[in-house]
Amino acid sequence: MGGEGLRIWGDVKFQGDAVIRADVKGSVGGAEKVIVTEGTVVSGLVTGTDLRIEGEAKAGVEARGRLWIGPRAKVKGRCVARGVRIEPGATFRGELQVG
Repeated sequence: MGGEGLRIWGDVKFQGDAVIRADVKGSVGGAEKVIVTEGTVVSGLVTGTDLRIEGEAKAGVEARGRLWIGPRAKVKGRCVARGVRIEPGATFRGELQVG
């Protein structure tokens, strides 16, 4: 579990870069780079300029720049980005829109 048991209920928004180490029962939005760490679960949409998903995003992701899905990550839903990298071992189920 992310953040050693820390859980957040509700949407979370950041002005700059963000590293998420807590399970979030809501959406996560950042103005810049957002990293969802391994063991972390976000039940809502993850948005930001550049996204790095190492944990789990259950409702999709929207990156205004690049999206990187790590080797143990799980991503479900609609994914939108200008560039995408999905590492071997990652789980992706959904729609992918690149461009």
